[in-house]
Amino acid sequence: MMIIMGSQKDVMALFAERDLRQLFSGTDGWNIEPVLRSAGTYYRISRDKWVGEEVTLVAVSFDPSPTDDVFAAFDNQPDGWSTRTKKYLLVPQAADTSAIPPHIRVLLMQAFAFTEGKLVWLTKKKNAMRFVPQELVKEEKAAA
Repeated sequence: MMIIMGSQKDVMALFAERDLRQLFSGTDGWNIEPVLRSAGTYYRISRDKWVGEEVTLVAVSFDPSPTDDVFAAFDNQPDGWSTRTKKYLLVPQAADTSAIPPHIRVLLMQAFAFTEGKLVWLTKKKNAMRFVPQELVKEEKAAA
């Protein structure tokens, strides 16, 4: 007999879902559903409004520079999804977002970032490495 303890989900997906729950709160009526796609991790986030259903599609990428296959899934929406669906990409902090099309909004993860080309977990534990976002480094150099 085998006893499985813990979650069957990937830990990184749990952190991504936590960020999504903070951005799209259930108290505001948002419903977050994972969508199975071969290209990666996607979520359909929706809520009912008096004018109809508001739908958002969110892709999650842990790549330093998100690839075109992530964006292609936004164009291949299932029947019944509005063309007015908002599109977001959830990426770690300091990811290269320069190739992301302008109609896709970027959301930054709170738990992960890239530093020196490596994906790091941002933790509040006392022995953890300190991470300074690139924006702050650029601002400090410009001010000097």
